[in-house]
Amino acid sequence: MNLRISLFPLLLVGLMLVQSDQDVTVSTVSTDECAFTKEIPEVKDFMKLVTISDPFQGNMSSKVTVIEYFDPNCPHCKTLHPIMKNVIAANRKSARFYMVPFVLWPYSVPQAEALFVAAGEGKYFEMLDAQYDHQKSGGLSVTELTNLAKDIGLDAVKFKSQMEKGQYRAGILARRQEISDLGVRGTPALMINGKFVDGGSKSLACINELIKKEAARLKQG
Repeated sequence: MNLRISLFPLLLVGLMLVQSDQDVTVSTVSTDECAFTKEIPEVKDFMKLVTISDPFQGNMSSKVTVIEYFDPNCPHCKTLHPIMKNVIAANRKSARFYMVPFVLWPYSVPQAEALFVAAGEGKYFEMLDAQYDHQKSGGLSVTELTNLAKDIGLDAVKFKSQMEKGQYRAGILARRQEISDLGVRGTPALMINGKFVDGGSKSLACINELIKKEAARLKQG
């Protein structure tokens, strides 16, 4: 309990420096315009940003790693989500994909915790889908999250008990600071092998193209 009280003000202070969201390009653009941003430095040791316990989709042995930083209450993240689903479906064999919470608001912390509780039962991405489907202003309550857990096939009593322990909270807040230190100031933020995708390139065509180019670059050595 003391840990939860002492860490929460740090989140509130940090949120003052973070944008609530970033634009997502939904329309089709020329792949010639697809680019990585120059506003955030490239992360050379990007694999240190994920752990063995982080859920992923795609090919674990691939040398192309895509990391999406999101907040489950971010409207633009919800817009990007179906785009990323199509990207993953198209590149499942050539890349591995991580979706990592970067909480922007205090009420998003329990929702991030719910994701990792669900991950213990292999339901991380199902819980994320459910949270986006039920996204609302001010976030979801623990009761609402418990109902979502039941809807995706989890034991509601066990889920609520694990949520009450708050065992993931410190890690979520520590990771939030780690991501912020990279220069990330909003969500969704999308990284491909340590390089952040430009805001105007978060379209299906561009993300696919940037993954393809990165895979080709690595193949050439």
